[in-house]
Amino acid sequence: MKKRILAALAAAAAALSLLSACGEGVVDPNAASNQSAVSEAVSSALQESDVEDSLSGLESYMLSQGYISGAAAQMNGSLIGALEEGHRYVANGVTAEFYQYDLENLSDTANAVRASVEENGTFEIVGQTISGVYLSDSGKYLMIYQNSAADKESQAKTQAAIEAFQSFKSE
Repeated sequence: MKKRILAALAAAAAALSLLSACGEGVVDPNAASNQSAVSEAVSSALQESDVEDSLSGLESYMLSQGYISGAAAQMNGSLIGALEEGHRYVANGVTAEFYQYDLENLSDTANAVRASVEENGTFEIVGQTISGVYLSDSGKYLMIYQNSAADKESQAKTQAAIEAFQSFKSE
């Protein structure tokens, strides 16, 4: 049993070391010329009402809005008391992870992580502090969102992503 716990902690530490990476940070010198394509993509994006209230619905919505991109990598949600499977997206300097909680069956770990996020937007795992963490208004979802770009447009995108995430299916 202790070996399994140590193995899980080692896996978590390895995953967290990837989380603290700088991201891809690719700069597109033609970004200004792509603005009309971006505007067209956003106008045809899914609306919140077009997707179901689920982790896959949330991710589809965030993808269609352009807040995340790339392919999803599977993450172990149980390390933070969430449902087993979470997802991580890394592209264009943005790293985002999404997890879902069963609000009817929260473990002590889930309650501790959620309380820490509500208090200061961080949580501790394997001796590391994870920042840039948000709970949805419904309390059902957790997002870790980090944007390595610091320009005004990127920061505005980050703020819009946080707001879209937090209000997702908050009825």
